[in-house]
Amino acid sequence: MSTDPSETPERALVEQLQRRLRREQAARATLEERIRTVVADHKRLETELVRYRDHFESLVSNRTAELMRTNEHLMRENRERRLAERARRAFEDQYREASLMLETMLDAIPDIIGVQDGNHRIIRFNKAGYQFFNMDETEVIGKRCYELIDQGAPCDHCVTRRILETNEPAQLEKYIDTRGIWMDIRAYPILDMDGRLFRIVEHWRDITDLKRSEMSLMESEEKYRTLVENANEAIFIFQDGRFVFSNRRAREMARRLGLQALRKPLHRLIHPPDKAHDDDYYALRLNGRDPKPAALSFRLVDADDELIWVELNTVNITWQQRPATLNFLRDITQSKLLERRFQEAQRMDSLGTLAGGIAHDFNNLLMGIQGNASLMWLEVEDNPSLTEKLKNIEDCVDSGSRLTKQLLGFARGGKYVVKPMDMNQVLRHSAEMFGRTRKAIKVHGNYQSNLWTVMADRSQIEQVLVNLYLNAWQAMQGTGNLYLSTNNVVLEEAFVAPFEVPPGRYVRVNVTDTGAGMDELTQRRIFEPFFTTHEPGRGTGLGLASVFGIIKNHSGIITVQSRPGMGTTFELFLPASDQAPGSDALSLQSVETGSETILLVDDEDYIIDVARLMLEGLGYRLLVADHGRTAIDLFTEHQASIDLVVLDMVMPDLDGEAVFKALRAINPDIKVLFASGYYLMDQADELLRQGHTDFLQKPFNMHQLSVKIRRMLGGSEGEGREAQAAKRV
Repeated sequence: MSTDPSETPERALVEQLQRRLRREQAARATLEERIRTVVADHKRLETELVRYRDHFESLVSNRTAELMRTNEHLMRENRERRLAERARRAFEDQYREASLMLETMLDAIPDIIGVQDGNHRIIRFNKAGYQFFNMDETEVIGKRCYELIDQGAPCDHCVTRRILETNEPAQLEKYIDTRGIWMDIRAYPILDMDGRLFRIVEHWRDITDLKRSEMSLMESEEKYRTLVENANEAIFIFQDGRFVFSNRRAREMARRLGLQALRKPLHRLIHPPDKAHDDDYYALRLNGRDPKPAALSFRLVDADDELIWVELNTVNITWQQRPATLNFLRDITQSKLLERRFQEAQRMDSLGTLAGGIAHDFNNLLMGIQGNASLMWLEVEDNPSLTEKLKNIEDCVDSGSRLTKQLLGFARGGKYVVKPMDMNQVLRHSAEMFGRTRKAIKVHGNYQSNLWTVMADRSQIEQVLVNLYLNAWQAMQGTGNLYLSTNNVVLEEAFVAPFEVPPGRYVRVNVTDTGAGMDELTQRRIFEPFFTTHEPGRGTGLGLASVFGIIKNHSGIITVQSRPGMGTTFELFLPASDQAPGSDALSLQSVETGSETILLVDDEDYIIDVARLMLEGLGYRLLVADHGRTAIDLFTEHQASIDLVVLDMVMPDLDGEAVFKALRAINPDIKVLFASGYYLMDQADELLRQGHTDFLQKPFNMHQLSVKIRRMLGGSEGEGREAQAAKRV
C-alpha cells in the first residue's frame, strides 16, 4: 500500500500548528482592532467631554447672566445644569468602564503586551509581561526593553527602530539566551491625532515549542534525505514523462546507461527479448497507468552495450499536488549471476550422479572383459594369432576405460592419489608438453611466485589442463595465443555460496585463448556430458564435462567468461593447503604372486568368476561372497585365516562401507582392498584414512591387481601368512 508523504505524522503536526497560529493571529488581529477602537473611542470621549465642558460653561455663564437679568429663568437653568452634570458623569463612567475592560482584556492575554516610547523606555506591560520578567510595575516602568533581557544595546533588526524609521508594523523572531526560549516579537505604531508616532505597542509570543517542532521536522527531513541519498537502490520520481527527483544511485545508473548522452527514455533501453508484447508497457508503468504492484525483472543495455539485470518496483503517489510514480530500480545482475550458477551447479550435480552410475556399470562390464582377457593370456602365449586378438581386446577395454574415467571425472568421485603439489610446476610441465605438439600456438605464462600449495591428484589436474588446452586449440583453429596465469586469492562468502564450497584461500589458474569465443547459451551447456559444438565423430563431449567434475571433486570452482569473437577465459579455483609439495612415487611394473587367503566380495557373478580365476591364477586361496551379509558370515567363521578382503563398494543389500565397518568391528587390523567402477570420493576417502586400506579402480588387469595386493600384504611372492606373522612378532 502506498504512503503519501504529505500524510505523515510530522506533516499533520505542522499543519495543526499552522492552523492554530492562523487562529491566534486572527484573534490577535481582532483584539488589536478592538484596542484601536477603544483608544479611538477614548479620544473621542475626551474630545466630546471637552466640548461638553465648554458648552456647559457657556450654558452656566449664559444662565448666570440670565439669572442676573431675570429670576424667572433660575429654576430652568438649574435643571439644565443638573442634566448636563449627569451627562458628564455618564461619559466619565463609560470611559472608566472602557479602560477597565481594556485592562482586563490585556491582562487576560497570555502573550506579553507592552507599550514603550521612541527611546525604548517601557511605559507599561500587561500582567503576562510583569510575570515573565518577574517584576512589578514600579521596577519595569522607565527601563529600556533590551535591558530586561540583559542586553546592553537594542537587538539586531530591532522592531522599535524599524517602526521609528518606517512608521510601519515590524516583526522579529528572537532567541533569548538567558531564558533559553524563542520569542516572536511584533510591534505596532500608535499615532496621535496629527499622525505623529508617540507610542509603540509590542506583542511577544513564546514560539519555543513551534521552533522545536520545526527543527524536529527539519531533522526528520534531513534523515529521510540522507536515507534516500545513500540507498543502494536507484530511487526516482517520474511525472509527466520526465524525472522530477532522483537519488545518488539513480544518477549513477543514469550515467552508466547514458540516458542524457543517448537522449533515450528509460524504457527504450530495455533488452528487446525482455520487452512486453506492448512496446509502451514500461512507459505506461512509469507514468502510473499500470495498476499491478508486482516487481518487474528485465535487462537494460548500458552505454557500452553491456546487459544489466534490474528489478523495478513502481508505486503511484502524489507529487506537488499532481499524480506521479515513485520508482525503485535495483541492480540484480550479481544476484542473477549467482542464481544461474546455483542452478547450473544443481543440474551438474544431478548429471554427475547419473554419470557415476553409468560409469560404475560400464566399468563392471569392462572388468569382465579385461579379467577374461587377462586369464586367456595365461593360456595362449604360444599362439600369435590369438595373442593379437587379445591385444586388440585389451586396447578396446583401455579405450573404454579412458572414456569411463572422463565420466568418473565428471561424477562425484575420481580423486585417486591426492598429494600436495605446486600448480606452477604442473602448469609449466603441461604447457611445455602441449607446446611441443601444437607449435602454432604461442603459450604465454605469468605465474605468481610463492604460490600456495594445493591438494590434488596430479594426473587428473593434468587431464583438466590438457582438455582446456585442446579446447583452446580447437577454438583458435590451430593458431593463436594461449595465456596461462596463477595467483593466490581469498574468496568471500558471497562469491563461493552458489558453488557450495567454503570461503577462504584458493589458488586461481587462468587459461585464456584468443579463439572464436562463445555465446551465452553455449556457455551454459559446455560442461554437460556429451554436449559438443563439433561435427559428429569429432568429439565425445566429455572433455569439459570431466574438467568440471574433477574440479568439483577437488572442492574447487570453475567459471567461464567468453563473448563471440573475443576469446574465452576459464578460471579454476583450487583450495590452498599448508603442506609442502610432494613427488609421485613410481609404480611397480612386475606381476607378483602370493599364497595368502583372500575374501572376495562382489554382487556381480561375472566379476566373481573373473576375479576368482585371476586371484587363483596368482596363487591365492579364495573365499567368495556374493553379497554383504554372506561376507560378514564368512569372515566371522574364517577370520583367523583371512589375510585380505577385496570388497566391492557398491552392492544392493549392504554397501561396501557397511560391510567394512562390520568387518572392522570383528577385527580392527583386517586389510581391505576396495574395488569399484565408481569412486565415491567422500565415502572412500573417509574409509581410506582409517588405515590398512587401499582402492583399485575397475577395470583392472592382473598386473594392477597383483601389485596392489602385494603392496597391502607387504611381502614378496610366496611369502605366506606365517612369515608375515613372524615379522609382526
